[in-house]
Amino acid sequence: QHIDSISKARMEAAVVVYLLLWYVGNYYFNIFNKAAGIASGGAAFAFTLASLQLVIGSGWVVSLWVLGLRQRPALSASQALRLLPLGLVTAVAHGSAIYANLAGSLSFSQIVKAGEPAFAAAVGYGVYRNGVSWRKLLCLVPVIGGIAIASATELDYTLASFAAVSLANLAAAFRGCENKRVMAGELQSALGGEGNAYGVTTLWAALLLLPAIFATGEYERRSEFVALWRADGGEGGGLRFNAVLSGLLFYLYNEVSTRALRHLSGVGHSVANTAKRAVVIVGSAVAFGEQMDRPKAVGCAIAIAGTFLYAIADDIPRLGGGTKRD
Repeated sequence: QHIDSISKARMEAAVVVYLLLWYVGNYYFNIFNKAAGIASGGAAFAFTLASLQLVIGSGWVVSLWVLGLRQRPALSASQALRLLPLGLVTAVAHGSAIYANLAGSLSFSQIVKAGEPAFAAAVGYGVYRNGVSWRKLLCLVPVIGGIAIASATELDYTLASFAAVSLANLAAAFRGCENKRVMAGELQSALGGEGNAYGVTTLWAALLLLPAIFATGEYERRSEFVALWRADGGEGGGLRFNAVLSGLLFYLYNEVSTRALRHLSGVGHSVANTAKRAVVIVGSAVAFGEQMDRPKAVGCAIAIAGTFLYAIADDIPRLGGGTKRD
């Protein structure tokens, strides 16, 4: 019993460490990413930066495999191809989110990102035929209402930024469903764990996001980006440092989060994810001096509360001693 108590204490300590690393990594990723965007002219090279971040993450995980620090996935060619859709929606989610963060205020894009449950519900029901309880649907009202309130007085707002973060939410909804689908079969053992699953997905995403550089015209202006890179950026400088650090942190915090959430209950997952969103919104507003007036703060609080309630809606009867009924 004493040994069991020690093991439980160690596991709880590990979860705390993982959560801290997840929060710190996510926060500083957003800070470094925004700083890299400012140094490269805002959203002018958003997809170039997004692709660079995925390439850096891919290089990190490949180096772990090559150096023998992590077991390589034992995937056949056909199994690797089955991960292509997951890689595609991951690429769309990341590229769109980066564009949104750089085209408008970081805090505002994070508030709109809180509306992801609405997209998840629509995609899950409409495409994957996953049922959604009336409790969850009811919780979407404060999510959407909070975002509307926060948007009403937003000064650093662009339609392109709103559209991009909405596309990121849609792609993230597909990513969640695809991730559950591919990890439910024999792919799970072939991949060798969540870390490798995320690593292979990142490799696909890095490859599949590259066409966006050509489609948006960023490739035609590549000489401008090269000049900025050599000069270490324009306003404020620090392009190289912030770009490389954001790429590394993006990969690391995502992998750390999978390790943390593996040890958490569904409710614990919801609490952690909601708190993380609040930390990033408030922290980014302070770091970049972004407006956070009363309507925006109230709308933000309502949207985050709605997101949290959505995540635990079906567990509320059980937590209160009752049983679930749709």
